[in-house]
Amino acid sequence: LEERVQPPPTLAHPSEPPTSMLPPSPPPSTLLPSSAVGRLCGGAVWRLCGGGASSSVPASSPSAAAAAGTSSVQGRVESAAGAQEAEAPVLGADRWGLWEEDNASDGRRFCVRLCARGEEVSGRFACREEALAFQASRLRACVGWPRRPFDADEAGASSVVERDPLWDHPEELEPLKEYSFLLPPSARARQCADGGNSGGTFGGSGGGGKSGRSEGDGVNRALSMEQVDSFEVRGFLLGLPVLEPAELERACTDFDLLLNERTHRCPSDDAKFRAAHTLSRPLHQDLVARLAQHEQVLAIVEDILGPRFVCWSAHLFCKLPGDPTQHPWHQDAGFWPLSASRALTLWLALDDVDASNAGVTFVEGSHRLGRLPWQRTAATHCLLTQEIPDVDLLGRAVPSVLRAGEASVHCDLTVHGSAGNTSTRRRAGIALRFVATDADCLGPMINGYRMNGGCILPRGRASDPRGHWKALKRRGGDNTARAARKAAAVAAASGELQQAAAAAAAAA
Repeated sequence: LEERVQPPPTLAHPSEPPTSMLPPSPPPSTLLPSSAVGRLCGGAVWRLCGGGASSSVPASSPSAAAAAGTSSVQGRVESAAGAQEAEAPVLGADRWGLWEEDNASDGRRFCVRLCARGEEVSGRFACREEALAFQASRLRACVGWPRRPFDADEAGASSVVERDPLWDHPEELEPLKEYSFLLPPSARARQCADGGNSGGTFGGSGGGGKSGRSEGDGVNRALSMEQVDSFEVRGFLLGLPVLEPAELERACTDFDLLLNERTHRCPSDDAKFRAAHTLSRPLHQDLVARLAQHEQVLAIVEDILGPRFVCWSAHLFCKLPGDPTQHPWHQDAGFWPLSASRALTLWLALDDVDASNAGVTFVEGSHRLGRLPWQRTAATHCLLTQEIPDVDLLGRAVPSVLRAGEASVHCDLTVHGSAGNTSTRRRAGIALRFVATDADCLGPMINGYRMNGGCILPRGRASDPRGHWKALKRRGGDNTARAARKAAAVAAASGELQQAAAAAAAAA
């Protein structure tokens, strides 16, 4: 058995960082939904299953340590795990990533279950540090990631790498977070019906994690089971129809008003590019509130998160022609102070989107790898200060292709990013952020914003019976004055100065 496990091939590190957000795509791996993947033992034994072959090697064996490319510290951690009882409980098949179980009878309550390029690994450990070391060693063994080890001052958990002051949370909240992808309700219901949930992690019966579970009835509202399986395997969906032509026309009109209000007084192209990426008090905007409660949007979200969820934020994402702004490779879950990774983003296109006008690119299957460390980004025009390196090793890069009125959806553990817009076409859309209400907001972000401070509850109190996620308080004020100011922005943007002056005077 030891001879069958070889060290990973030596992979040369590029002398310069890639200039494109689209790395060369490796051949698609054979990825199966969890219902089709055999359950694996953990703790003292790790198992790789890929390409129809499998092997089991004691975690303490020299060949296992060599194949993992672990440090001596990681080797000792795995040896300690290997010294435990040989018959480890079988992990439940309803989640991927790293999580903690409250009632593990053998004390090994920290669970790891990953799928790297079709190779599944799993294990149970007595402490979080052992689980993280196991995750790192398996990523190195399965896909050779990262090409170069993270230095002590470059790991995402290190205080040396400053957290983003605009988008991130304080470092002290990191140990309280759980990074695991939970299967959609219909997939879990199917597993339960098939008897494939012997691990006891479905619903809350048996060894569930720390957070409760939002249970649905297992019946999809908008997505087919094929789409649910695709979301489970890939971590995203593309081309979901949402808006009818009349709805799209109205949304585009409102969007253009908001955009012009933000950009018409910008003194330079750079200032205009920055302004087009932000939206003041987004959930108070009528456009956002209307789209966040659109029945098709709610049906898609419910099919993935279950019936209890809220919309906690939204972003106006508009890359104007020539906008060089990049979004480095990242996972949303790393930035959001949630007790569990139970959030998703629905990105609604208002323009036709593809790779040529800087559509979002997703890394297929990356949501089943847990939280991935980051390093400082080398990009010069970007909204984030960190990036995940060597993503070409993690999975196939898939660019978004959307028609106006269609949506993509991705979970908060899916690695994604986008390049600058070098085309002559605008790329506009609205990102609606949803979270299942069985997750808690652990505290404020660095900028003081609380995710649960003011949300859209689409089903009223039924969206969150616990009351942890607070309903948005609609701001008051003179709607006529605000409408006049918007009209002034549109008039100024179109060069109709006299009309703009009159509208501004009316607003005042």
